[in-house]
Amino acid sequence: MTTILLSAAAARGLLDTISVLLLAVVLCSLLVYQLDLAIALLAVQGGLLTAAAGIVALATGSGHGYLAAALTLAVKAIAVPVMLLWVLQRAPVRFEQQPVISRKLALPLAVGLILFSYFATGSLVAPEGYLTANTLPAAVAVLLLGFFTMLLRRKALSQIVALIAMENGLYLAAVIATRGLPLAVEMGVALDVLIAVAVMGWVSNYLGSTFQSLDVDRLRALRG
Repeated sequence: MTTILLSAAAARGLLDTISVLLLAVVLCSLLVYQLDLAIALLAVQGGLLTAAAGIVALATGSGHGYLAAALTLAVKAIAVPVMLLWVLQRAPVRFEQQPVISRKLALPLAVGLILFSYFATGSLVAPEGYLTANTLPAAVAVLLLGFFTMLLRRKALSQIVALIAMENGLYLAAVIATRGLPLAVEMGVALDVLIAVAVMGWVSNYLGSTFQSLDVDRLRALRG
């Protein structure tokens, strides 16, 4: 027997707000050059996704939904940021010193991506479920902003943060579209994310210790 603790209307409103907040945090990450601050914002993203998963669990009364929310908290809000901070402590740099383009140009382009996301998906609002005016457009915008950030950054850690942001957008879209992912899928995604971050963190650490730089252009020198 399931116990629903939150009405569908309340859940829709809360998810709508969380989606906008997540989009704002990712947009801030695009404009941040300090690597430690970017990782902190990534932890905030994990917290918001945990809240989204928890709201879905409260609204559906699904037992595995609470486990999924706890798993999201453990992986996205705690484990991944801690792993990246560990790599950063051993890195020779703390700033993204040479972005591809400046903030003045990146900001209007990012706003353009957000507007495109709302234009492309804004009509997909379901009378039932959690596809509100902001949830799906914000999720798609987070995905696009993460990809855009990867294109702009030269440091490996910055690109890892951007890649996780892309995955966060996909995760939010999946949660709201399916009303909570199955626990097996949640566990598979969490394991994939942890393994990916661990491998990329190791590569970043090796890159820093070898070249005293986290610039991904140095990866070309590692070719056999």
